[in-house]
Amino acid sequence: MKLRSPRFSAFVAVVACVLSGCASAPQSGVEKDVTEVKIYGSDQLTASQYEVVGRIWVDSWRSAFRLPAYPSEAEAKASLQAEAARRGADGLINVFCSDLGHSKWSWWSSGPAVLCYGNAIRVRRS
Repeated sequence: MKLRSPRFSAFVAVVACVLSGCASAPQSGVEKDVTEVKIYGSDQLTASQYEVVGRIWVDSWRSAFRLPAYPSEAEAKASLQAEAARRGADGLINVFCSDLGHSKWSWWSSGPAVLCYGNAIRVRRS
């Protein structure tokens, strides 16, 4: 019986991990329209008025290796809103954007890079 090389086994493991990460899909009926996701200032809501759905871009193990950077703050916020909508949130709070100057995550791109992150929330209706 011939054993496969450790490199081949490592390659198969990496491919399986990547594919399993891409296979996730939002729950049916939870996804919202991007235009419904409002960005709130930290002084607009109290903690009792909302529940946190997730901390976008920083609540995954993937953030240790890659964070999404965009050419402008508007594009970064739009991406943040799209991810919040995908998770079923109707708002964002504690949004912080940082101009990285250039993409530190990409050695082949020297263009501008803006990173935004924040908390996806559902506002409690009373």
